[in-house]
Amino acid sequence: MSLSGDLQRSKRDLVDFDAKLQGRVQVECSRCGKEFEVDIDEDLKLRLSDGVYRGFDDDADVIEFYDGSIDMEQILDSEKASIQTDYHLCTECKEGENDGST
Repeated sequence: MSLSGDLQRSKRDLVDFDAKLQGRVQVECSRCGKEFEVDIDEDLKLRLSDGVYRGFDDDADVIEFYDGSIDMEQILDSEKASIQTDYHLCTECKEGENDGST
């Protein structure tokens, strides 16, 4: 998977990250448990906060970092984990759902 985009400081302790997440990630079918890969091509709007973020943001997901250092690998791992915990159906279970057999 790859994560790319533009970082722009919006305040002293806030950075806006307009990003693109692309690649393939292994997930588990929520119905049968079979592992399979899905293609990812998502636009992300993240707000990175140096320290605890005390605001509320409807426009972006907030990720906190500390000591002035943004760990892009941690952000990528977090986004990947978020995708993996979503509800996914493998091809067989999707077909069964469409024909009413599951």
